Amino acid sequence: MRNNLIIKNCRMADQTDTDYIDVFIQDGKISKIGLIKTIPDNIVILDAQGKIIAPGFIDVHIQGAGGSDVLDGSVEALETISTTLARFGVTGFLATTVMKPENNNRHLRVLAENRMKDLGGAKILGIHLEGPFINPVKKGGILPGGVYPPSKYAFDEINDILGSSLKMMTIAPEMDGSLAIIDRLIKNNCIPAFGHSNATYEEVLTGFKAGINHVTHIFNAMAPLHHRFPGPLLAIFESDNITAQIISDGVHLHPRIVNYLYHTLGKNRCICITDGIQAIGLPEGKYIYNDREYESKDGSARYDDGTLIGTALSVGHIAARFQEYTGCDLATAIDTITKNPAELLGLFDRKGTIEIGKDADLVIMEPDFSIDTTIIDGRVVFRKEEE
Repeated sequence: MRNNLIIKNCRMADQTDTDYIDVFIQDGKISKIGLIKTIPDNIVILDAQGKIIAPGFIDVHIQGAGGSDVLDGSVEALETISTTLARFGVTGFLATTVMKPENNNRHLRVLAENRMKDLGGAKILGIHLEGPFINPVKKGGILPGGVYPPSKYAFDEINDILGSSLKMMTIAPEMDGSLAIIDRLIKNNCIPAFGHSNATYEEVLTGFKAGINHVTHIFNAMAPLHHRFPGPLLAIFESDNITAQIISDGVHLHPRIVNYLYHTLGKNRCICITDGIQAIGLPEGKYIYNDREYESKDGSARYDDGTLIGTALSVGHIAARFQEYTGCDLATAIDTITKNPAELLGLFDRKGTIEIGKDADLVIMEPDFSIDTTIIDGRVVFRKEEE
């Protein structure tokens, strides 16, 4: 038997009674949920000791962890990111990066070759490319070399490298040629995400009509809401089918803005992300990113001039702050990093909830999102006492 175990004495986040449940995993899939009285011979038993069992976390926007970055362009870096994220309950992620033509985009080739491979921890579910078809005036931390105009030639180059590995692309719909790219993304089963854009309200609606259905780190790298020039935010709020990435760290977004987003978008449209960099899983201190020194402190990473470049928090910690800022229940906070991203990625038939027949990507956790155990495809890849 392969990847078979029974998790005893656990409870769901939305479970109101005091009776614990068991989860039976066979061949990497969930085969039974409930009280299991008859236990097969030679089966591994894991006692959750009353802790919460949740679906494995999915981060659709993360660039690095454990001191490594996707831009490092090596299998070793990806393994470090993968195993670090597993410590924090992440079972799958979109490896997020940018174009780097000066290095022949070697990092993209390494990513494509290792998607869904066993890297020792969280799996790369696909690649999220920020750009290159974004607005230079809203490029944020993306270097100029990773930004250029939309064209068939440029898209073909990306497609040749990444193929079906490309699962999301952040694009600015107001750029000439972007609408044709959005059409090709949809035909390639890739999510076109609005972001790094200076689009007007009308241009955003045009992008949505073309097929954009997701927003990259809402409020960040886009025009603000203005009473005479409503910009992208009003278009997002008014469009019921648009989901949005929320960096609910209290820094990228003020806590009251996080609360506002939750009550405006509704719980099913909120997807918490980290936009995390290599500092995740490292002690606070000074490090180098993009050949510049930055400081990781209080969960944020900033260059010496104060520029915010990302978070040093895990997606579980981000979801915990989302719960704190919004007052939502634990199950809803968990959904923002499990069910909602799984639905966005078209993986809800296999991931995102604890149901019979779904992949046994699971975490055993405390109510504060502290991780006890991470399980991927029915295999334990992290246990707290093994640190």
